[in-house]
Amino acid sequence: MARSISRFSEPNESGAVNPLDTLLDELAVRDLSHRYAMALDKNDVEIWRSLFSRDVVFESGSSAPRGYDDVVRIPGDQLKRYAKTLHSVTTQQIRVDGDTATGEVYCIAHHLYEDFHQNERLPFDLAHNFLIRYEDEYVREEGRWVFSRRRILTEARFVHQIIPSAT
Repeated sequence: MARSISRFSEPNESGAVNPLDTLLDELAVRDLSHRYAMALDKNDVEIWRSLFSRDVVFESGSSAPRGYDDVVRIPGDQLKRYAKTLHSVTTQQIRVDGDTATGEVYCIAHHLYEDFHQNERLPFDLAHNFLIRYEDEYVREEGRWVFSRRRILTEARFVHQIIPSAT
């Protein structure tokens, strides 16, 4: 008879947690950063909203920490500045502890501005790129992992020449 594996199993009599449960939780938390990147790049507000706890703390640069109501507006704000963004999640270090977790995530973010293709004096366009490190805290709410805190640290910014795409 097959035994079902619960992702939310309690520690056994010795206090140990099933390592498979921990691995599944780590994968779910890792997926959260990928869904964050894709929701931002595709301006998918519904997915974006689902990624954060209602009491999330979101820190970026020198701006004051922001809560849920401000965070859910970020995709729309991005569209006001950029024609397109492409976030590539790279290195991730995740530590799960029951229904909470912490993590550090690296990302390369490419930003194309709305007016790149309107400068007739230049034979090329420019892309503004960022090397980003996120310091994260996660919580499991109603059976799913969400961000409870996300701190964005920009390690470097640089500008590249690009050839505009025909499509």
